Amino acid sequence: MRISVSAVVISDLHLESVHTLSEQIALFIESLPDKCDLILNGDIIDSSYPNLPRENLQILELIGQESFRRNIVWIRGNHDDCALLRNRGKIHFKRIHTIANRLLITHGNELDKTKARIQQLLRPFKLIQFILVKSGLKPVNVAQFASRFELFYRLYRKKLMLDAVKFAKEKGFGAITCGHTHHPEDRNIQGVRYINTGAWTEYPPHYLLVNDSEIRLKSV
Repeated sequence: MRISVSAVVISDLHLESVHTLSEQIALFIESLPDKCDLILNGDIIDSSYPNLPRENLQILELIGQESFRRNIVWIRGNHDDCALLRNRGKIHFKRIHTIANRLLITHGNELDKTKARIQQLLRPFKLIQFILVKSGLKPVNVAQFASRFELFYRLYRKKLMLDAVKFAKEKGFGAITCGHTHHPEDRNIQGVRYINTGAWTEYPPHYLLVNDSEIRLKSV
């Protein structure tokens, strides 16, 4: 018996970032099976950067074209600047998406109770990023920079995970997937499965495969 792939979830492409794995993203989208839903779980366009490279504009065009042949859901993240999306096709824009009663999908930024404090801490870092970009230099990879502060980064991820688990319980779901933290992981907490799909700015990129019998986190 052939098992069909009903949906694939990816997050944090950050298409304006010089760190984006552009070629891998395009190849991945083009390789999806027919009738497979594509769920873009936030931070697809990174408004932190001033210009969208040509190859990444082509990815946006590809996403728009794909929306005419498969169901595409775009969950808005905290970085998304959808004004750059010239061809919206039949893309469905949401804050939350569900797959039957099996999986709750949200980017995670709206669950992030520490976001305001984090933004204050990141102001000097953002200023450095702005100066680097204006000077024509390559900006620092945010996730790699954060991972240098291992204890802080681990606590931050745990806090989001617990907030996500609480949210899933409130909504009556046994599984939830987020992005936002750029750290792929698959854990069972308090009877809820928490999955984070990481980011397409670091190797290896990950995606969540949903089919008739399983939900599985995979690397490309």
